[in-house]
Amino acid sequence: MTFSRFLFLSIILHFLASCSHNEGALQQYPDRSRYGIVGVDISSHNGEIDFEALAAEGFSFVIIKATEGGTFKDRKFIENVRRAREAGLKVGAYHFFRFDTPGYMQGLNFLNSIQGREMDLPLAIDVEQWSNPTSHPTPIVLNRLNELIEHLENHGHRVMLYSNKNGHSRFIRANLEGYPLWICSLVDEPKDIKWTLWQGTHNGKVKGIETPVDINAFSGTAEEWQKFASGSTASPQ
Repeated sequence: MTFSRFLFLSIILHFLASCSHNEGALQQYPDRSRYGIVGVDISSHNGEIDFEALAAEGFSFVIIKATEGGTFKDRKFIENVRRAREAGLKVGAYHFFRFDTPGYMQGLNFLNSIQGREMDLPLAIDVEQWSNPTSHPTPIVLNRLNELIEHLENHGHRVMLYSNKNGHSRFIRANLEGYPLWICSLVDEPKDIKWTLWQGTHNGKVKGIETPVDINAFSGTAEEWQKFASGSTASPQ
């Protein structure tokens, strides 16, 4: 192959790769033409957020990181909750579950941050292997997770579980399937799992948030949404 021919092919391949990249960047998951109720989940890592702009973009809800493990508290949780409510968004809270911390301690931490603030959505527990130690057997992790769930429920809260497909297979399927599922499945809609919320991307681009953000869709109808978002301590009829 001559150098000129090699150069020509390299330019063509680069052009095609660039087109493919740009095409993917324009696609948003979940597809908002199919899902009418969408929201984001955030933490302090997302920086300052213009919740009014987020609401104006048609987002219905925001799920805000509150705590992690037995002691960590997200520094922007209280402010984010207040400002999201002022913008008219439905608000939820999530806790990142640590495999190496007793469940009741994590429950104390989570509810201490909630401090009587009524959330619209069930309290979410983020259960995943990422950033957790790998040495803890599944039965021990499940015992601690059940302890956390029991603590929240004993204080009158509804619970929702978040995980990816691997976490669902290991911890939720056949163990905790009675709880609403918030599933992470990047790009591809989960077809073989019954889900309530679907997190379809970690790289969403939305007005009001300067950083890439997770975008989520609700599976049901507007009427079902009203019941689901009726309060963390409510019992949907």
